[in-house]
Amino acid sequence: MANTLNEQERKVIAQYTGFPEGERLTYTKAHQTEFIVTMHYLHRFLTPGAKIADIGAGGGTYTNALAEEGYDVDAVELTPEYVKQMQERFAGNDHIRVYEGNAKDLSFLDDNAYDLVLLMGPIYSIKDFEDRKRACKEALRIAKPGAPIFIAFCLQDAPLVHEIFMAKDPVHELTQVGYDRERAIVTDNTGSSRLLDTIAVVDELIDTVCAEYDARKVCRFAQDGLSEVIRSSVNTMSEEAYAEWIQYLIATAERADLMGYSDHVVQVIELQ
Repeated sequence: MANTLNEQERKVIAQYTGFPEGERLTYTKAHQTEFIVTMHYLHRFLTPGAKIADIGAGGGTYTNALAEEGYDVDAVELTPEYVKQMQERFAGNDHIRVYEGNAKDLSFLDDNAYDLVLLMGPIYSIKDFEDRKRACKEALRIAKPGAPIFIAFCLQDAPLVHEIFMAKDPVHELTQVGYDRERAIVTDNTGSSRLLDTIAVVDELIDTVCAEYDARKVCRFAQDGLSEVIRSSVNTMSEEAYAEWIQYLIATAERADLMGYSDHVVQVIELQ
């Protein structure tokens, strides 16, 4: 596959090689909110005996959690290091199969085979609009009619606040990303392979995908809400206060007026 990778895909692999992605969702209480809220939504859609595809599985966090609940999961990952880690970690686990592969071409997976599809990392690591559509199309192809597809995006405003403006030298940090000051828009996240979107860009992609591939929107939710923006406070919460914070995030996860200040959002779609 190495010979077929484009420049952006090589950048993704270079960025994530050596990064402990499998631990990212457990670093701190603020990081854990993304996993907890997402699992809450997964449980809204999962049915007994569901077969799941985890495309862009990273370190296998969701793959592992779902397999522990008894679901069969096919995990697909672009970064060879993560593939090897998952193969070693899940060796002998009859609920998990691990593949090295690209979200844009899942030809090794059957049509209409999965009861739920996760596309939790690839889209915000793909910058070309047509390639993003292709990855969404592949996720729709392998999903059964009516099966939910979870498509994750990185938004721009929360990272701007907690990574840039809360840094020791925000002016310097702004030089590390393409930034239009008049519109407060990230034009190119040059320091990272992640594409930082606005809600309008999310809508543009999802509306196009739904129109072209006969899909429909089911819901959209914020994975971590304001957790990273106020992470110092979240990380020092008592267990009781943290439980209330999680409840607040779940209760407000679909509120449009708060959506843009989450680091990550998920759009759920399905074939009609």
